[in-house]
Amino acid sequence: MRQKSRALFALTATTTAVGLAAGALAAGPASAAPPDRGAPDGSSTHDADGVNGYTTLGYFPAWASGEAHDYEVADLVRTGAAADLTHLTYAFGNVTTDLVCDISDGVVPDDGVDPGEPEGDPENDYLRLIGAEDSVDGVADVEGQALAGNFNQLRKLKEIYPDLKIMVSLGGWTWSDNFSEAALTPESRERLVDSCLDIYLDGNLPVYGDQGGPGVAAGIFDGFDMDWEWPGADGEHPTPHPDVDQENFLALMELFREKLDERTADTGDEYLLTGFAPAGWAPRTNGGWVDPRLAAVVDFLNVQGYDYHGTWVADRTGHQGNLHPYSWPDAPDQDANWGLAVDGLLAAYRAAGYRDEQIVLGLAAYGQGWSGVEDPTPGAPAGGAIGVKNYSALRTVGTEYYDADAVASYRWDGDQWWSLDTPRSVTAKAEWLAENGYGGAYFWDIAGDYDNELTGALADTFRAATPGPLVVGEGAAPWYASGVYTTGDVVSHNGVEYEAKWWTRNQEPGTAAKRGPWREIGVHGDNPVAAEPCGAAFDPSATYTSGDVVSRAGVNHAAMWWTRGEVPGTSVTGAWDAGVPCA
Repeated sequence: MRQKSRALFALTATTTAVGLAAGALAAGPASAAPPDRGAPDGSSTHDADGVNGYTTLGYFPAWASGEAHDYEVADLVRTGAAADLTHLTYAFGNVTTDLVCDISDGVVPDDGVDPGEPEGDPENDYLRLIGAEDSVDGVADVEGQALAGNFNQLRKLKEIYPDLKIMVSLGGWTWSDNFSEAALTPESRERLVDSCLDIYLDGNLPVYGDQGGPGVAAGIFDGFDMDWEWPGADGEHPTPHPDVDQENFLALMELFREKLDERTADTGDEYLLTGFAPAGWAPRTNGGWVDPRLAAVVDFLNVQGYDYHGTWVADRTGHQGNLHPYSWPDAPDQDANWGLAVDGLLAAYRAAGYRDEQIVLGLAAYGQGWSGVEDPTPGAPAGGAIGVKNYSALRTVGTEYYDADAVASYRWDGDQWWSLDTPRSVTAKAEWLAENGYGGAYFWDIAGDYDNELTGALADTFRAATPGPLVVGEGAAPWYASGVYTTGDVVSHNGVEYEAKWWTRNQEPGTAAKRGPWREIGVHGDNPVAAEPCGAAFDPSATYTSGDVVSRAGVNHAAMWWTRGEVPGTSVTGAWDAGVPCA
């Protein structure tokens, strides 16, 4: 048995820097182009270690079937997104004016916050009858069915993908109004948590006609995501108890963890607790998001990676989700977006005591837009804001531009300017997350994706990367679909180690039994291999020849023949042979 390894060769190719004019470059060959969706680097399966050790999560909005999205739970299967996700978070559940979790068909009373607004969405949650063409299993809902709507489709989805963890997110921008009151006392916190577990874990749904009832939604949800916007800081409305919100928020999360752990002890089932964590200094500091007490009880945080700039600033364009800081073009000594950037934000959460696997970055499947824009440079003047649209509606607007310094994509058609994530920026951010050891990424919201372009780019980049922090302990190098393996090579895949019996490429270990090229020899950790020194970072403008070694996303790749522009790890028939993780 032997571990696959590569000797590092000096690069003979000439490399050139990719320059940026005014901080932007029109679309062309990317330094980390999205993979060919016809040949992803790795299997679509995942296990307890996530996607090669990373979390990939999508928020699914209750209203996804509406005109803005026209997206059903079944589309997660149709597009392949479900196979690329480790977690799906349903948005949202409400804490009502009664200060409990409820799925009410009523409206906020006159003495509540936002009178007349809906207190729940039972129609989309479990009342709406879904036709066969929009059903996960092709079976239509029928009259008198106790559980229909999104909840029934989520149940069907879970039957197909039993390893997919499905959570419900409580709150959101418009349904965070009552958190401060509901968390105010030990008694109110107990009442709130018990009501949430009763509805979403025990599945005891309010009855409307023939629908709902005791236990009808049991077993769908695996836990809760807390999207209180924001304890100790203003969200859509000022919080009524800013001085005590932080302590009450932390106590509420600790109570959720306690109650969920009690259920785990009783049932043996794992229940998750996550949170949507803010980017801004004030909400994350005043609300307790960087308190070690929170790090001790959450499985992970979904850290806001978007809305750093947006249409609330109507007269200036700008990146909404830049990885690195950048400056305004008319003030080069002034950081844009108040200095907000992903790199510093994730470092702040890491410094607060969160483990690497607890830090999951948010990506935007939508764009912030402006019109009357005559200059494509990020931060240029705009005539006015034009709101937000899904990526699916924006992917062909004008020309895609890419700011390689900030690591951010945008589109401009000579008038409209849109800040959004694209497969190019998603791939680049995923590479950076892998190289820096973070836990993964998520999308708000997955219904805005187009044919799994964004989610697929994320998952395929992680599959081709160095293992993420969910892979515990050293073991054999991961199996990479683009890697070339010969007799005696050892790989690790889904927690099992395999040895190659003969030459093989793009044949997944564990799928062909005795007839295949792989022989099972143990579990992950039986044959540890040390990381190699990293080769030079892949440069899409460089020419490489046989034997040249480059690195991408923490993995070395060796060129097998002359190549230029082909991104390592994206083709199972291409020039690059994926090697082993590097450091």
